[in-house]
Amino acid sequence: MVATHRSHYIAAMSESTRAPEQRLRPFAGFPEELVSEILLRLPPKSILCCRAVCKDWRRITSDGAFLLAHHRRQPPRRLLSFVRDVGRRRDLDYCIETLDLHTNQLRSVVRFTDSGLSHYDDSPFKVYAACDGLLLMSYYTRLHLWNPATRQWCSAYPPAPQHDTIMGLYAHGCSHSSREYRVLYYRSIGVAPTFYINTVGTENERVIWPETSSGSVTQWLQRGPLNLRLDKPCLFSSNLHWPPCSTGLKCLLVFDTVAEVFQWLQGPTELGHVTWLLEMEGTLAISSSNVGGSEVDLWLLQDYKSAIWVHKYRIKLPVLEIRRFDPEFISPEGDVLVDEDGETDADWFSQVVSPEGDVLVDVGDLLLHYDIKGNMLQKFHCDGRMLNFTTHILQESLVPHTFFRTQEDGNAEEPPFFRWL
Repeated sequence: MVATHRSHYIAAMSESTRAPEQRLRPFAGFPEELVSEILLRLPPKSILCCRAVCKDWRRITSDGAFLLAHHRRQPPRRLLSFVRDVGRRRDLDYCIETLDLHTNQLRSVVRFTDSGLSHYDDSPFKVYAACDGLLLMSYYTRLHLWNPATRQWCSAYPPAPQHDTIMGLYAHGCSHSSREYRVLYYRSIGVAPTFYINTVGTENERVIWPETSSGSVTQWLQRGPLNLRLDKPCLFSSNLHWPPCSTGLKCLLVFDTVAEVFQWLQGPTELGHVTWLLEMEGTLAISSSNVGGSEVDLWLLQDYKSAIWVHKYRIKLPVLEIRRFDPEFISPEGDVLVDEDGETDADWFSQVVSPEGDVLVDVGDLLLHYDIKGNMLQKFHCDGRMLNFTTHILQESLVPHTFFRTQEDGNAEEPPFFRWL
């Protein structure tokens, strides 16, 4: 009995005197390919924690091929933004969250408190684009590019976005190691705007218009800012796409990010006033509806080169049910107000937002989630104002970038995006 206790004591002492690296080797003896496959299934935050476990895990989770594979496995989630009062006078919470349509769960990406302005329309905070897990955002007069997964950031150009209109962010270059990220924007000088490109990490802007645009695109762009609604791009197949600005224009504006030129893409023949672009089944899709309408149509781009669209499906929405959530159409007694024809001048918007046919209806500061059969799945209330379900898709990434390391060596003031997370 004494010998047994002694052997246990000796074993325990031997374990305690081992080097830390010997004690902390989870899955020791497992093939490295299997360990890597297990780690690939973890969320970004857990990957960062795993780097502190042992040298092997740190080496695996810091490898460029591993990080790129991990990024591609992350679910793409759409961003919504809003602001809300936090009790104190003129203090507001600025919030960006991702929405998981499978679980109807919201998760904070950006949240910080600041003194609000006199008008909510003058919000000092805006999201312009998302690409490869990076977000392009402004705070007052400063433009920033940052990675929510690693909380790294850098200043971006142009430095005064209030004077320029940001159109999009895209990656340029085939090799991930040599890939550059570029900001596309325009500046109105006189009547016609001038378009520029800036590479993140530099302060040099390059004019790309009108010399490189086709004649018809040039004529349309020369009409000036009132003709341009280019703040909701969809990045698909390495190109930026913008939906038709009106029912009279059946073409989508496309920016080829390889050749860096504008061109047209013929759209579906029948489109409503509310159009929304998304990626579905490996191709481009467009959601079409009318303000306050009861139907939402979805078109798929079957042949990109020939611009052949096919009608995928039409979703019927329960209009009376939706109106019950709009204060404009509710009487003091709780009844839905309609005119003599049983109609109302509703101003809510609806769009298809997922490959499964999920529909979100924007009713003021409330989002209603419907499935493809028109059944309500969830109501989202942000308890705030300026609710905006954006076109931006966040797919988290831990891939490192040199422009973040350059920023860390400087003395620029850190943006407030990391607060309260």
